[in-house]
Amino acid sequence: MPGLFFRRPVPSVLRLAALAVLSAMVSFYSLDHPGLRIVGLSVARPVFWVNGEIRSGWTAAERYMRDLASLQRENGRLRKRILSLEKQDLSLPVLRSENRQLLALLDSFPTPPGKVAVAEVIAQSLALGSQTITVNLGNLQGVYVGQPVLAAGGIAGQVTETSPTNARVALLSDRGSSIPVYPMGSGQPLLVAGTGNPQSLKIPFQPRNTPLRKGTVLVSSGLGGRFPPGLPVGTVTAIRRPVTRSFADIRVKPAASLETLNTVLLLWPGARARP
Repeated sequence: MPGLFFRRPVPSVLRLAALAVLSAMVSFYSLDHPGLRIVGLSVARPVFWVNGEIRSGWTAAERYMRDLASLQRENGRLRKRILSLEKQDLSLPVLRSENRQLLALLDSFPTPPGKVAVAEVIAQSLALGSQTITVNLGNLQGVYVGQPVLAAGGIAGQVTETSPTNARVALLSDRGSSIPVYPMGSGQPLLVAGTGNPQSLKIPFQPRNTPLRKGTVLVSSGLGGRFPPGLPVGTVTAIRRPVTRSFADIRVKPAASLETLNTVLLLWPGARARP
């Protein structure tokens, strides 16, 4: 009994050799017995079919995985392209606005009175009373305090603070800003000051019987040597003559759209041109 349960298994090599001998014997025997070959083929047909199906399945699976990987790569490329187009679409209105302002700047100052540099507005503060912008040029580009700043249409303001890479500009509408002007075609010296409203300036200290009229165009006079003469500043839009006051209330619309600035020109007048 122990020998029955603990019988040693036949080695794999011997089993393979026995099968080879049996196969050879069947092959030789089938040479004289065609019917045996037919039976063998009939018996092997399901094996061939299963083998073919498995091979077809592996081929289809390999093709599917290859196509899936290709589709995933294409999907990734399309996603990146869509993100790029979305960013372009978001920036398109800003670029159009900047292009319009650049074209308007070229039209406003075809021959600027000195060296100019285009600066981008990177920050804006239009709080009541304080009207400033920050541009992306500074000391490293030769920007200095008191430098004139132009925008499409006319003067925008002047530089009040500088750093190596940025500069802060006080707009004409800032309550601390003022600029000497002349009425177009007249030598009458006037002063235009900020009101804290980017759409409205004022002319202080003018008597109630002032000869100014609505629609009068004001340009820089050049007095003080900071702003070159003849640059557009604004247009008189309203004149009120209150009987209870000694001076007229004169309002001026800025020549530049101070509340929608994206691009400005920093001006180095001829006397202070820098390399």
